[in-house]
Amino acid sequence: MKSKKKRAIYIIGILLFITVVAVIAIVITNNGTIYEVKITEDQISSALEEKFPVSETYLNILEVKLESASAKLTEGSDRMLVSLNASVALKDNGTGSSFTGTIDVSTGIGYNPETGEVFLKDPVVDSLRIDNFPEEHLEALTAIVDILVGVVLDGFPIYVLEPEDIPTAIASLLLKDVGIEDGYLVLTFGL
Repeated sequence: MKSKKKRAIYIIGILLFITVVAVIAIVITNNGTIYEVKITEDQISSALEEKFPVSETYLNILEVKLESASAKLTEGSDRMLVSLNASVALKDNGTGSSFTGTIDVSTGIGYNPETGEVFLKDPVVDSLRIDNFPEEHLEALTAIVDILVGVVLDGFPIYVLEPEDIPTAIASLLLKDVGIEDGYLVLTFGL
């Protein structure tokens, strides 16, 4: 009985050693890169579309509706652009006016190793273009849009990494780099 137990422990030890050697070999031969994930603009845009439309009304005077979103990846950057189509309804002195336009937001990319989620972080409104919106209300609109965009986009998951094997599971714990290359958002995992 004891010899079978010793043999099982010995076999498990050898398998563990082979796994560790294989992971080290991958790390050495790939400059520390174990796994790369490439996410397309279309994949990110599809994830974003599930979130919209989003509408918020402020003081029964101003309604901001974020209609739809699309992703734009810029080569060599670690941030991406989210372009939002928006409409704004302004109730002024009992009358209402509607305006449409776009909001461009740059956002960082984060990763949660516990859930495998790739998410948007630290969104910043780069430009706000609402056609014919009254200049006297533009400052208030800008402040409201900054808050709304932060609430809607910060932490929003755009991709979920599904571990497929032991090296991937190990690598997914350590995000090494985030960048945009050849039209892809590239996440490099490794040591």
